[in-house]
Amino acid sequence: MVFAREVSEEISRIIAKIRKALNVETLDILIAQSEVRDLGGVRVVVKRFSSEIGLLKWLPPAIFLRASYPFTLVPRERFKRELRFMTFEGWQGFRVPKIVSVDEEELVVVREFVEGEPLRCDKPEDAATLGRVLAEVHSKGFSMGDAKPTNLLISGGVPYVVDAEQSVPFREDWGGWDLAVAAFFISLVNYAEVSKFRELFGELSRAYLKSGGSRNAYCEILSPRNAAVIAFMPLPHVLALSEVRREHCR
Repeated sequence: MVFAREVSEEISRIIAKIRKALNVETLDILIAQSEVRDLGGVRVVVKRFSSEIGLLKWLPPAIFLRASYPFTLVPRERFKRELRFMTFEGWQGFRVPKIVSVDEEELVVVREFVEGEPLRCDKPEDAATLGRVLAEVHSKGFSMGDAKPTNLLISGGVPYVVDAEQSVPFREDWGGWDLAVAAFFISLVNYAEVSKFRELFGELSRAYLKSGGSRNAYCEILSPRNAAVIAFMPLPHVLALSEVRREHCR
């Protein structure tokens, strides 16, 4: 019994280290290409699309994931994609930061600073929020590409999408990619808790489909096209994802 307890404690310690190493928020800080500045007493976010950090951030996806989604490394294209998303006037279920100024030569966008907490998807209501946001994004004609939860902030109970530089016009297979990416990041937050992952992915699924998301895109989540992200999920989580998907794609 003592040996079993020691083994269990060692496994728990290792898992804790893995979760820390895969901390999504820490990774976001390391690869951020934005900075917060004071502009006449008002805090704003300055985002430089031609920065070396931005190029480093998108180099692996642009090279290795092109078969799954049209990621781009080109600064001007990322600049255009983000502006197209952020200036779209049809968003209702979530908000985007207001654009303060745009420098088309230097590829710099200055936008409103949003005080809030990143969405973590460690609670059912977080997963449901992500599902509703993705449903609206898809139903309004966009795919996100980088659909990780921490690209959303919750401010005063309202979700904000704060990063959309890989967004493109919607296609069902790219919508399926968005959902696969969301599931992958939820699995990281709940790396050692399969039942919790199943619950959260179930909440995301129900919210997405009830809010007008594409059923065809949802059922594409386990398409071979998405294997590049699904393969990095623990097998028990993939099986749980498959079970939840089966309930909605009969």
